[in-house]
Amino acid sequence: MTMRGRSFLKSLWLTLNLSENIRVMAIRSLITEVFFGMFYVVWQPYAIHLGATVPQLGLVQGVMTLSSALGSLLWGKLSDLWGRKPIIVVSILLRVTSLIFCFIAKDWIHLIGFGVFMGLSATWQQTNPAESALVTESVESSRIGTAVSVYMSIGLLASIVMASPGGYLALNNGYWIIFLSCIAAESFNTIYLSLRLKETLKKSPKTIVLRVNLYERLSVAFRFESELTPFYAINFIGSFSYGVSSSILYSLLVDALNFNTVQLGFMSTMFGLSWGLSQLPVGWLMDKYGRKMFLMLSEASNMIVMTGFILSREFPVFLILQVFSGLAHAMWIPAHLALFSERVPSERRSMALGKLSTYSLLIGVPAPYIGGVLYESLGFAAPMLVRLASVAASLLVVYFLIEESR
Repeated sequence: MTMRGRSFLKSLWLTLNLSENIRVMAIRSLITEVFFGMFYVVWQPYAIHLGATVPQLGLVQGVMTLSSALGSLLWGKLSDLWGRKPIIVVSILLRVTSLIFCFIAKDWIHLIGFGVFMGLSATWQQTNPAESALVTESVESSRIGTAVSVYMSIGLLASIVMASPGGYLALNNGYWIIFLSCIAAESFNTIYLSLRLKETLKKSPKTIVLRVNLYERLSVAFRFESELTPFYAINFIGSFSYGVSSSILYSLLVDALNFNTVQLGFMSTMFGLSWGLSQLPVGWLMDKYGRKMFLMLSEASNMIVMTGFILSREFPVFLILQVFSGLAHAMWIPAHLALFSERVPSERRSMALGKLSTYSLLIGVPAPYIGGVLYESLGFAAPMLVRLASVAASLLVVYFLIEESR
């Protein structure tokens, strides 16, 4: 091995020697994704199995998005008051509640309960603001990209293993065993985090004083920070366009192209493999060479994916495009979180992350329904064209308006 190669491996090993909290959160992510790797693949086909049309599935997704907006704002504020740890535990308990609705559902309308509680947890394929704040506060600023990547990559690799078995189980044994497994895993996580996670909020947790001026509280909670305007812009664009297209992608593939759950499982596995294997080296590289470039590369990858979806209807092509989709996620999340966190003081970081997520989610509330209507009116390519144009706009915002980390 060359001297440069040994130097790279030594540097990478040192960056992995992170705090106890990162290791605890990584284990929690592993436990979650072993089972949710199956759940992500099957829940939209399950809704169709219960009788939902694509617009009705978009309605469930919209309810989840609206509920997520409320949850992000609520947990962001309470996390800055009470601490990160209790909010993280409560959010997982809400996930358990949402999964119970899936298990007992007899008709698609019952999945509204799933959408409400999963949304309130602010953990549906997103990071709860309390979790984001805890991760960034558990390491020094220069290692945030690596810390986020370590936390995420272990769970992602578990998803790789479980996505295809999840599709197979759903096709041959039904959905109930997947739902029960997720309930058991998240119940364990509430106990594990309660015992092992360490609080990172520096100031003493405070109770809410109800006599404080209500208008003042609301104005602070909903105020836009002018220095964060570019981040609001790219999140608004991304949330709406993702909701129109990618959030209902599996249901579109089932309805329009007759893909089955096994094929969806292979797609999810390829996506997870790409994301999981690239996440750690990408996080290390962006801490070393800068974050802005990786935001731009992420959007370029998304443009490749959407162009491929528009031009092809063949399963092997969709499978290959999942590689680029995984790379886009691996680059976007740690780079975005690091750039954003460095611009907000720790004592109001969780609230700022919650507001960013809330406004973005509110923009995206009608998006899945709009995507479903576009699909039924204009065909499969219409939602993808909206996503392609939006990603191009976001790329321009990043290039012209977001500065590299200080």
